[in-house]
Order: sequence, then C-alpha cells, then structure tokens
Amino acid sequence: WQQARKDRVAQLMAEYPGAWNPNQYGNPDNVGAYRSLALELVAQLGRIDVLVCSVGTGGHSAGVARVLREFNPDMRLIGVDTTGSTIFGQPPSNRLMRGLGSSIYPRNVDYRAFDEVHWVAPPEAVWACRSLAATHYASGGWSVGAVALVAGWAARNLPADTTIAAVFPDGPQRYFDTIYNDAYCNEHELLGGQPP
Repeated sequence: WQQARKDRVAQLMAEYPGAWNPNQYGNPDNVGAYRSLALELVAQLGRIDVLVCSVGTGGHSAGVARVLREFNPDMRLIGVDTTGSTIFGQPPSNRLMRGLGSSIYPRNVDYRAFDEVHWVAPPEAVWACRSLAATHYASGGWSVGAVALVAGWAARNLPADTTIAAVFPDGPQRYFDTIYNDAYCNEHELLGGQPP
C-alpha cells in the first residue's frame, strides 16, 4: 500500500504544478529535524551508549543517531522493525503494525548506522504497550511497544552502567481501536502472554 500511495502522490504532483510533497521517506529535512531531540537527550542524559529506535521512514533513527555520535562516536544504534517489513531484507508480507516497518525502501534509512536490528511481532508489541500502560502509566502505539520491548532486552543484557536512550515516537490516541481494544486484539490473536 505504501508504493500505491507514493504512486498516487506522484500522479497528483504531476497534475498540480507547484504542489509540494514533504516526502517523509526521502526528504533530508526529515532527518535534520531530529537534531533538537538528540541535543535534548544529551542535555538530560549526558553520554549515551545505546540508542533504540523504531525504523519506518528512517528519519528519527538517522537524525538522532548522527547527532549523538558527534558526542560519542562509539554509540550503538539498535533498530526495531516489524515482521513482514522489507526495510532490512525480510520478504514482504501483510503488516498489522503501523508506525514502523515498511513495504518500500525509504531513502532516509541510514543502513550503515545500525549495529543491530530486532524484529518484533504484533502480539509482542501489544503485550509491551499494555504492560507500559498498566505499570508505568505510559502508553503509545505499536512502535512504542516494540521499542520498549527491545530497550528492555538491551537493559537486561548489557552492563548495568550502560546508558540506553529509547525513542517513543507516538502516543496512544490513534490506537484505542486496535492495541487497546480487546475485540480487535482477539480477532487478530494478539493477546495471550508475555514474549520470550
């Protein structure tokens, strides 16, 4: 569906001379817009050893990582993708999760910047989203659950003095009818336990 959407935008751009498309997938301003977030992370956390980001358009992972590496060139970037996404080479399939993953190859994804990538399945993201909401009163969408899950894994597996920053890119508002809806989750077999 992403390619179809891009094709339709290209058609509209051709039909309406002077029209503008922000092109979140390939516009370098998308990447550059995250400089202030990276500087805020440095101001609040100091040296950051690991950054955990979901990957969709590639904007925030590339933008934040580039700036953080100005302060710590050895910082590790962990990407979080979803099953069925083609970004890091999986075969395309239907994707239930929105906000991360892609069926196209966005130009803003800085593949060389990633030290590792973790794939999260929809039931795991739902479990993490609901756990965050229940235990920390923090909530968000698919990408927040996926990033929280991977950041938790990193915290359990890296030395205790490792400073890990995890970017939660959205809130829960768009997900009340999906992640936080029992009927939807049951229909898609998304409930049923903690990930391994």
